[in-house]
Amino acid sequence: MTSNKDNLLTYQFITGCFTIFYSLTILLLLIIPLYIVDGVVKGFIAFSFYQLKMGDTRIRMPELEKAISLSAPIILNSLSLLVLGLNSVTYWVYRRHNPLLARLMFPASLASIFSTIFSYMTHTVYIGRVVESLAGEYVETNSAGILILGSVTIEASPLVSIMLSPLPLLILSILNAIFSTMWVLQVYSRLSS
Repeated sequence: MTSNKDNLLTYQFITGCFTIFYSLTILLLLIIPLYIVDGVVKGFIAFSFYQLKMGDTRIRMPELEKAISLSAPIILNSLSLLVLGLNSVTYWVYRRHNPLLARLMFPASLASIFSTIFSYMTHTVYIGRVVESLAGEYVETNSAGILILGSVTIEASPLVSIMLSPLPLLILSILNAIFSTMWVLQVYSRLSS
């Protein structure tokens, strides 16, 4: 009986730690600026918010507003996984097993796979399109002639490479789902015996 409980506690601890690592990684990717914009337009673009200004005027971009609204389910999923992971590790510290955590973490971990794919598609479709349109020379033609306002340069952070190649995040989310599945299977095998 004790070895079975120890086995469940081991699964609980491993799954909790990995879930904390995964959810913190995703949350950091969502809040750390991916692009720094400099020149005529200044500011930054993160996955879940942005700030762009031309002079003193704030610029609103519909594509970035859509990306922000689409990041809400990803943030909620990551926050729920973080809370579940922290609870799992806390219960492990007190040597208590909570099967409800396994049952809650299982669907949230499966949803994280879809969240990872969804974040990649959102970045590619919305944020990437805005970044391409912002970079370059800003020229205005009016009755006085051609007015060259200046250029805009965009510096990508190293996190962009993670967002553009979703394989590392996809592997993390699949591993998270595998650990969660193994834990919930252990819980159900203990209940059936």
